[in-house]
Amino acid sequence: MSAVGRIALLGGESSGKSTLAAGLATRLDTLWVEEYGRELWVKRDGALDFEDLLHIGEVQVIREDKAAARAKRFLFCDTTPLVTAFYSQALFGRVDPRLAALAERRYDHSLLCAPDFPFVQDGWREDSAFRQQQHDFYEAELVRTGQPFTLIRGPIDARIETALAAIGA
Repeated sequence: MSAVGRIALLGGESSGKSTLAAGLATRLDTLWVEEYGRELWVKRDGALDFEDLLHIGEVQVIREDKAAARAKRFLFCDTTPLVTAFYSQALFGRVDPRLAALAERRYDHSLLCAPDFPFVQDGWREDSAFRQQQHDFYEAELVRTGQPFTLIRGPIDARIETALAAIGA
């Protein structure tokens, strides 16, 4: 790992990842890396090809690495290549082996955002059942790979405090 603690934010759609990442970065006066997959999905009006998923994973990692050089103590990563691999499997029934390798990337700590508040449909998301499926997958993968993680629950203020305690900030 780098001198900067890389903190991954994982969770299903509409589980508060982006809000939490932004809140933590603001609170600790550092940076967060936004989800490139979402950015490209919106730009392409939801029309992604299988090959795009590897590109998304690669760009996400490049953005993380660039931001890590400028971050202070922590870098909050709003999703990881693991999320991209999940979408690849969900959308195309397969995962490029290079994306699967990126999905094994380790973080200093992961914050798994619980789907414990009402699902908000923004026109791009699936539904609450899909959100739960995502959550279960990420939790199983974190356990399988032995990566340290904390389940984050409750309203945003409680989530921020739980996250700060979990990462030792």
